[in-house]
Amino acid sequence: MTIQPYESNGNQQLDPTGGRLIAWAQAAEAAHRLAQALSKTSFVPKEFQGREYDATAAIIMGDELGLSPLAALRSIYVVHGQPALYARTMVALAQSHGHQIWTDESSEAKVTVSGQRRGSSKVETSTWTIARAKKAGYTSNKKYDSNPQEMLYSKAAGEVARKIAADVLAGVGMSVEDLELEEPQPTTTIKRADRNTTSIKRADPPAPPEPEFTPSGLDEFAPVELITAAQSTMLHAMFNSIGVKDRAERLAITAQVIGHNITTSNDLTKAEATQVIDHLQNIAEPLPDEPSLSDA
Repeated sequence: MTIQPYESNGNQQLDPTGGRLIAWAQAAEAAHRLAQALSKTSFVPKEFQGREYDATAAIIMGDELGLSPLAALRSIYVVHGQPALYARTMVALAQSHGHQIWTDESSEAKVTVSGQRRGSSKVETSTWTIARAKKAGYTSNKKYDSNPQEMLYSKAAGEVARKIAADVLAGVGMSVEDLELEEPQPTTTIKRADRNTTSIKRADPPAPPEPEFTPSGLDEFAPVELITAAQSTMLHAMFNSIGVKDRAERLAITAQVIGHNITTSNDLTKAEATQVIDHLQNIAEPLPDEPSLSDA
């Protein structure tokens, strides 16, 4: 009997997942080649022109959602560090999987959109008004002045799409319209040089916070205080006070304030909870041109 020498599969040795990571890496390489070519053309939005690595990520993400490379580059954007889809792309993806989304009412002051998951009898409905968008802080986007009907539709349609087709959207919880707010204006601070003179210095944009390491400086992060029970109670009360009761909408507003997504308010740190509560308190304050509750 002849004993044949054992020949191992190099892929299995390099990739304990059985080849999935290697296949993904090969797909990423192919996406990068496409991105290199497409990002040099005028066929892609200016946000991706000359940015081959951002374009690569968009193509890979689009492939997971079932979008062609060009469709992905037209539909996926990174706004304030978060990937997002246009609301109409969310609707199109949901409809491509057999789910239904339709408009019940549409005007410059109010838009109502409904949807139904394929095989389900439950109808999800979302209504957005200018007053609601104003309370949530979205009207700082000037598009609410120039095209309010389209912006209200985007809010309502995106909300319905997330409710009936979260699996289709593969975890993309925010629309471009949700995140596409006006850039913050430069701030000024007054710096006192001495008792008799005062100078004004324009502050630089704050640097992103860096992880705090323990004295060992190796693998452990410094402990972080999470949201307290009192803060949690206050947070829910503040959302109720501005009329935001939908869980997904609460998480979307929270993510906008703290700059990253969370799956539950229990994931908030104590500092982040304070930040969100302060934001909601500002929203809840009566506007100058509107009567307060005490005047009603």
